[in-house]
Amino acid sequence: MSAAAEPLVSVSISAYNLERLLPRALDSVLMQEMPFPVEVIVGDDCSTDGTLKVAQEYARRHPELIQVMSRSKNVGIQRNTYEILERCRGKYTAWLDADDYWTDPKKLVRQVAALEADPSIQVCGHYARWVNLAGEVKRERYPSLPAGRYQLNEILRHNFIATPTIVFRSGAHRLLPEWYFGLDSLSDWPVWVFAALSGDILLMDETMADYTLSANSSFMSKGEMYWYRSDARFLGFLQDSVPTKYRRVVRAELGRRYGAMAYALRKRGEFSESRIAAWKAFSSPALTDDFASKSKGLLAAVVREMEWRIKGSPAG
Repeated sequence: MSAAAEPLVSVSISAYNLERLLPRALDSVLMQEMPFPVEVIVGDDCSTDGTLKVAQEYARRHPELIQVMSRSKNVGIQRNTYEILERCRGKYTAWLDADDYWTDPKKLVRQVAALEADPSIQVCGHYARWVNLAGEVKRERYPSLPAGRYQLNEILRHNFIATPTIVFRSGAHRLLPEWYFGLDSLSDWPVWVFAALSGDILLMDETMADYTLSANSSFMSKGEMYWYRSDARFLGFLQDSVPTKYRRVVRAELGRRYGAMAYALRKRGEFSESRIAAWKAFSSPALTDDFASKSKGLLAAVVREMEWRIKGSPAG
């Protein structure tokens, strides 16, 4: 493997405080069998541990292949990801976060072949396992969807492709609106959405990467309410950024996130917040969409808040 003036594939690796896991990710890249030139860009977001030193040592040993972006201050996952993608010169970009890794040496060969064979494919992914830090497999195969081609309609509903499985046509990130940088720990899903505006997403019937479930990750460690709020914020911005015919899909998904949020808040005894979320769920999509379910959720939220207030709890 070697880098060249015009690499066919760029590997984008974002890293923050992952000194122990970064070597595994880089080794999984180095094991790839590739008949084409590649480059690897490691972007360290001002880690406070030895992550930068690890990246620099790999770059010293593989100067023809690995480049390191270092920072004097932390800029966050959104900005760090975008600026790494800006440095990628390849026709295709492979996405690999520093806590994940590839498990099949033919991964890139297979995905590049699929992209080269069909220009209508913008994003190529495959299945992934979910593993914990101890290496225990928690899920053998993600997503649960069948292999095949998917369009914008599906990726608007949920982010069904794991980041370490993706190779996509470089430059899709340049379609992202400015609001992307205001999102919190949701760096990948918006890229796939805007890429799918001009082509398909291919889900290959292969399992060639492990996605790490880490308590210290920027997303997995935050819990369900954080996930719902993060999704809702993204979908709220997105509804005005997609063609008109897709906006109802986005609003429906926004309503579902608020509905899930309302239920979770009600279970936690946060009844005022639950009622607010339930109202947003009711009003986000068209009134006729999931009317019975939305009405039931709103009624339950209102009743529980009234009961809570009658019992003498302070107003929330």
